[in-house]
Amino acid sequence: MCERLLKQSENKIQTAFDDLIFVGRGSSALWAILRGLNRLNAMILLPVNICEIIYPIIKKAGYEPVFYDVNCISGNAGLNNIKDAFTGKETVLIAVHNFGTPVEIDKIAQWSKENNIYLIEDVCNAIGATYREKPVGTFGDAAFFSFGYAKIVEYGVGGAVFVKDQELKEKVNNIISSLEVYSEYHKKRDEEYQLLLRTIRQREYGRGPSVYWPIYKQYADYLLYKLDLKTEREIRQLLVSLDSIIAERSKKALRYRNGITTNKVKHIDEVCGQIYWRYNLLAASEIRNKLICELRRNNILVSSWYPPINELFDNNIVENIYPGGREFGRNIINLFVDHRIGQTDISKTIEIINNF
Repeated sequence: MCERLLKQSENKIQTAFDDLIFVGRGSSALWAILRGLNRLNAMILLPVNICEIIYPIIKKAGYEPVFYDVNCISGNAGLNNIKDAFTGKETVLIAVHNFGTPVEIDKIAQWSKENNIYLIEDVCNAIGATYREKPVGTFGDAAFFSFGYAKIVEYGVGGAVFVKDQELKEKVNNIISSLEVYSEYHKKRDEEYQLLLRTIRQREYGRGPSVYWPIYKQYADYLLYKLDLKTEREIRQLLVSLDSIIAERSKKALRYRNGITTNKVKHIDEVCGQIYWRYNLLAASEIRNKLICELRRNNILVSSWYPPINELFDNNIVENIYPGGREFGRNIINLFVDHRIGQTDISKTIEIINNF
């Protein structure tokens, strides 16, 4: 597991990376954990605003997703959100540290243990974050990571698995070893499906489960692969620079926090141990949508993820069943803080938002 405690030596961090099993992407990593568990038809709890690619991966692994709501301010779930969705039948739980913000993972881990639930931490957007000075990803039974586009450590491809139980770890490793090596073929198919999905999202119609589910069911077939040794070595080298990557992101986030002063948007309070995948703001939906259009018109990178995904995959929509996720999805603005954004971009973004 990747450890990043306060003032921890680089040697200890690198030793921690040795415990990771590398794989083609974060979704491949989750699939390998679930297949290793071998609880076919088991029910698995997950936040309603998780990255949408996770749903078809869970289904492909033979599990049945059960959504729980999230906080409308942070976009992350607390233990009460999970308890509200728990029926007693679920045996696996995915806890997501989204946006680089740690959830109350110690309480979630204790509750999972008491209820005999296998806890998997999603650290795809939070590698390097800590909770009570302990790295996220070390509280549960397993964790998965991503090094894809715009992740904290970005390689463009790649993911990793951490599993505590040695017997299961061997099973997961064997499953990953049996996968095809990532190639131009996988890259091309990924680009094709991403283009198709982007086209659908831009429509004002035809974006429901009847459209999304068949596409993702096919797409999932091309998301399971492993890395060659050269790629794995290069990702490990990038991980050595994790502290400096996080520090640079934090500096950019601080400029947004200090520079954006308009009352038309709301800053989300920083949490101890947090790192920055994006810098998150909230705005009333009618303002949010217009502001995002204005930023994009000025060539500023901005996103509005993550929305509730039950509306993409579930035909039996119940109005307001996930009020926190729905409100957060309508109001969230994500400003980039990675290498694509320079100081001039930040100044321009601050000016546009303050004058909006």
